Amino acid sequence: MMKTAKTDRINASEKWGVYIHIPYCRSRCAYCSFVSGCDFSDMAAYKDALLSEICVRGGKAVDSVYVGGGTPSVLERGFLAEILYAVGQSFELSSDCEISVECNPDSADVKFFEECASAGVNRASIGLQSSRDRLLKAVSRPHTFAQFVESVKAARSVGITNLNADLMLNLPGQTVHDVNDSLMRLIDFGIPHVSAYGLSVEKGTPLYESGYLPDEDRGADMYESAADIMRAHGYERYEVSNFAMKGKECRHNLKYWRRAPYVGLGLAAHSFDGKVRSENTSDRSEYLKGNRTASRVVLSREDEIEETIMLALRTSNGLEHELLRRNCGYDLLKEKAGEIARLSRLGLVEVDSERLKLTDKAYYIMNSVIVSLI
Repeated sequence: MMKTAKTDRINASEKWGVYIHIPYCRSRCAYCSFVSGCDFSDMAAYKDALLSEICVRGGKAVDSVYVGGGTPSVLERGFLAEILYAVGQSFELSSDCEISVECNPDSADVKFFEECASAGVNRASIGLQSSRDRLLKAVSRPHTFAQFVESVKAARSVGITNLNADLMLNLPGQTVHDVNDSLMRLIDFGIPHVSAYGLSVEKGTPLYESGYLPDEDRGADMYESAADIMRAHGYERYEVSNFAMKGKECRHNLKYWRRAPYVGLGLAAHSFDGKVRSENTSDRSEYLKGNRTASRVVLSREDEIEETIMLALRTSNGLEHELLRRNCGYDLLKEKAGEIARLSRLGLVEVDSERLKLTDKAYYIMNSVIVSLI
């Protein structure tokens, strides 16, 4: 069982998040550009290197831990528990710490979830992407919808009920009806959190090499339909791609959008301490040697202003004017008065004396809206 220290005396806003990267997958999806691979021969060595980094970088008060990838559920049994035990020994975990683990349906069985539960995991994110097997096959997903159903049952059987399901929009051959069907199945299963992402086709991926280009208009229709369905069934869109029942928002992901501090552990993991953004090496051989840090950037005032605006406007809470004034000495209402007035007339933003936020109409074109404000 993961050790937890009572750190509730520490203001929650000062607590850190911990992200742990597991760079292994059984197979590569056609759209994947993440740092991961299918060769498991150095998995034990990677686990040991990760334990070493955890030990070196511990000591902070933490209220969220997120194990991502890659596919953490392909880890050799016992490795996940060992990693999370080390986290509990090296960091001060709050008594209500959110501990999330990503998994894929083809490797997330009862044995996996039993290990998760024994290690203190209380939230699981299952990579579904679609309820249509033909669409899963089209992008080389290694599972079926039936396997997703079995994974949900397995998680719940050991008491892990705080679940997220990932969905992807604009897959090859996907229709709005396909998206709606996937959402309704998740709602019927009582999945409390859904992440719905527009497909991004990156250079170097098989999907890019095939010449597939997502249809932006079709993607907008899918997103709008998804948002309408989730809202009608009691889910709040608390961030542009994330929908949750009340109280089921992902604490760890909220840290990214609020620019809270977090430690990134493992290959290619990113960290942020409030002023400095750093990145671990993506070279596995270097990481295994203990050569971890690849880059370190001290943010300028202009960087902080841009980040604060960009990340806050992704959320339903929007941007608090006082936060920008206090942290960056910048008055958005004054500096961008003309642009804010234009966006307001177009029905793309709502603004008052406390905050500025995007309207539903603006969410799918949010990048262009944000660019006009920074």
